[in-house]
Amino acid sequence: MMGAATHQISLERLSEEHCWLIFSQLAFMERTTEECAELENIGRQIARKSSGLPLVAKTLGSLMRFRKTISQWEDILCSELWESKDVKVREIFAPFLLSYYDLTPLQKRCFLYCSVFPKDYNIGRDDLIEMWMSQGYLSQTINSKKEGRDCFESLAMRSFFQDFKEDEFYGSIKCNMHDIVHDFAQFFMGSEYVLIEVDGIEENKKEVDESTRHLTLVVGSEDRFLTLRHNAKNLRTIYIYSNTDKLHVDRMLLFSHLTRLRTLNLYRCYIESLPEDIGLLKHLRYLDLSGNTNLKELPGTLFNLYNLQTLRLGNCSSLPRLPEKIAKLVNLKNLYIYGCRFEGLPKGIAKLTGLLTLDMWVVPKERKTYLDVGDLKMLKYLQFQSFLCIKRCASMGNLDESEKINLSSWQHLLDLTLRFRETGELYEIGEILDADTEILESLQPHPNLKALDISDYLGATVSPTWMMSLTNLTSLELNFCTKCEILPPLGKLPSLVSLVICCLDSLKKVGPEFLGITERDEEDHGTARRDQDTPSEPSIISFPRLKKLTFDWIEEWKVWEGYRMTTTTPTKIMPCLHSLKITKCHNLETLPDFLQMTPLQNLSVKKSKILQRNVQKGTGKEWYKISHVLNIQINKKYVQKNGVWIQKDESDDGETSSSE
Repeated sequence: MMGAATHQISLERLSEEHCWLIFSQLAFMERTTEECAELENIGRQIARKSSGLPLVAKTLGSLMRFRKTISQWEDILCSELWESKDVKVREIFAPFLLSYYDLTPLQKRCFLYCSVFPKDYNIGRDDLIEMWMSQGYLSQTINSKKEGRDCFESLAMRSFFQDFKEDEFYGSIKCNMHDIVHDFAQFFMGSEYVLIEVDGIEENKKEVDESTRHLTLVVGSEDRFLTLRHNAKNLRTIYIYSNTDKLHVDRMLLFSHLTRLRTLNLYRCYIESLPEDIGLLKHLRYLDLSGNTNLKELPGTLFNLYNLQTLRLGNCSSLPRLPEKIAKLVNLKNLYIYGCRFEGLPKGIAKLTGLLTLDMWVVPKERKTYLDVGDLKMLKYLQFQSFLCIKRCASMGNLDESEKINLSSWQHLLDLTLRFRETGELYEIGEILDADTEILESLQPHPNLKALDISDYLGATVSPTWMMSLTNLTSLELNFCTKCEILPPLGKLPSLVSLVICCLDSLKKVGPEFLGITERDEEDHGTARRDQDTPSEPSIISFPRLKKLTFDWIEEWKVWEGYRMTTTTPTKIMPCLHSLKITKCHNLETLPDFLQMTPLQNLSVKKSKILQRNVQKGTGKEWYKISHVLNIQINKKYVQKNGVWIQKDESDDGETSSSE
């Protein structure tokens, strides 16, 4: 890509010993020392089959993890696949075939289906499970998602997936497949799967015939007009993966003859409307339209798809509403609408009593027109979902309405967003402060909650009585709480890892109250220390697990104070802090003294002119508090990386500085 290479690096194959280390780490997991010794000799012989390839060593190790006896290990070592006349099977696919044959029929079907994703695609676990459900691989019960997760875990343990990215807050998992594993899945699918890269006339070079069940179209950067011919009538899956904003779907030919389709993925295909004949897809169970920001209307015929189980409309920001006809989708289990700008939800949703997932609920202003709070009791299975956004909380009007939701009983809810109003929405401030405070108080979540986002809230304080009961809370964001003058004692939250505070227009000072340390705490700890029988001393720890702290766009904020202890009680403040970002805090002058005692590794100060001057190396009066930080970025002009300070000639505020 960069031109002629003057020096090439050839990657050597791994040594036998390195392959053995990879293999044994997986194969001997959870085995006793005696079992490992008994299996080591034959294990080394199997590990040699890796031929120096780490992926093969990993795959074989994962396979042998589930084989208990020597005879089972000998079966793998002596398998005829190692002597196959097919070179591709013998040299590339043999270890994957052995793992594949070890799967249950359900696991085999689910694994092979993963070939529909393009290479290097980030596969969402729950999205994949819903696609498995749409193909009829999983049972059609309330436990189908659990069944799917168990299957996913089994495939993951056999190294069919890699590069796992788990959301640290509510358990969302993404992964991908190694190219060779992906090739293996496609190889095994044979003519049932076709991938077509649409670029110029490339789409005509591969045929979709009556044996094809699953089709992936990867659309390039040119203007495309997609059609599918009548020989595609047996398709069960169409997955369109687009890299262009000029994709057009043929309204006449796309759906009229695809009546056996189960799964249709049109994610971010830039479509503006759907053809009426989508209503002919009577067997369709999964439809992904998310990310189509130009989609303005859903055809009425779509709601004739009574078999539909999953409908994804996330971030379809131009879609004005959901029609009442949605009540006709009697088998709908998962409805994703987060990122849509609806005024409310249709009352027809209350009739979808089997709904398992509704990721956003909008409190309506017009109660007679839209779904009301009391209607949610009809959706009894929603309490089993992990994420929920409630929009326009301020429109609840009275406490009775907010208490009807009874979030404190939603023990499976891990991630909650409370958006009180649309940003910039007009309001009468005199009527709001107390109302917002009372509504927030009544929206108490279950203590299992891991992530909380409160935004566009106009109470004088963001400190409901239940805040400190969230002992499992990992992430907290306070956004556009423009009337909040004092921060809650968030330092008392024992599990908090990430904290973002953004656009608190009335916040002028962050003081000791933020740390959650009081004189009473010192007295209590002093008493406990005197009463202890053991010599160890209890200490006060503020923000015991906090790693990431962000302050953004707090223009009136001037002072950030720490806390001066009045006793000899051992105290720790932010002992795990790794990253601190301060952006658009134009009046902030000081940093707290305790920062110099933290293990802070990364500091970013941007568009905060006073603080930028005060933290300059050597000359800034606040420099000594951050001099231990390895990586510092000040408006991209002054940078310290791994302790080496690089100073540019011009700072963002126009001041000239000498280079060091």
